This record gives sequence, structure tokens and C-alpha cells, in this order.
Amino acid sequence: MIGLILICHGKLAETFLKTAEEIVGPIEGVRCISNHGKSLAVVREETERALEGFVGAEGVLIMADLFGSSCWRCGLGELLVKPSRTDTVAVITGVNLGMLLSFSQKRNTMGFRDLTAALVEDGRRGISGPTFSSEVRR
Repeated sequence: MIGLILICHGKLAETFLKTAEEIVGPIEGVRCISNHGKSLAVVREETERALEGFVGAEGVLIMADLFGSSCWRCGLGELLVKPSRTDTVAVITGVNLGMLLSFSQKRNTMGFRDLTAALVEDGRRGISGPTFSSEVRR
């Protein structure tokens, strides 16, 4: 199994997961971490504990909401602190609902590296626009 850790601002991680589960049903092996009111050290500790919960997993994806943010730094910190994890842990930023839905559908059909690449592509594909009202056919 490939695990997933969502690290986001506020209640975004829990809300993303809850919304995805409303669409596809329960998604196993996902941990949500919020940085709300927490120091960077506390979020890093929570990230480390979440990773420890995935012993034996093929890999663990860490998805953060914002590149360069404290959430992203906590995920990236796991790669820097434990370089032995570089082949079993990957960090992706800019998480969106489409990426979570793709994760739930593809995690058991793809290898870890292929899945991470597919999720990034699926996330990009889910962004379009801008579309202005003058361009919409009526």
C-alpha cells in the first residue's frame, strides 16, 4: 500500500479528505495534519509520527497545500533529515481535490514513483481557465 499524509493550513487537509470520501467512499491509509496554532517543530513531530505509522508501505506521499509554506517545509524536512527515505517518501505541493480522487483510484494499480508523477499531472490537468463570460457560448 502507498500511504498519504496531507499537511495543510487550518482545516483544509481534513476538509479535502472528507470531501473526497463523500465522492468515492472511505480512503484508507491517509493521515491529516494541520499547522493551525502549532509551531514548526510540533508539525514536524506530527509528520514524523505519521510516517512511522506507515511501516512496510511501498511509499508515502506527503501532499502540502502551498509551496514554500511551513506545511511544505515540514514535508520536505523529512527528506532532508532522513535521506534514506528519499526513495520511499515524496512531497507534492498544491494539493487539490482531483489529486486526492486520483490517489484513491490509482494507488493500488501503480508503483510509487509512477503514482507521484501521475498525481502531479492529474492536478495540473484539473486547473483550467481563465474563462470569461464573453467566451461562453449561449
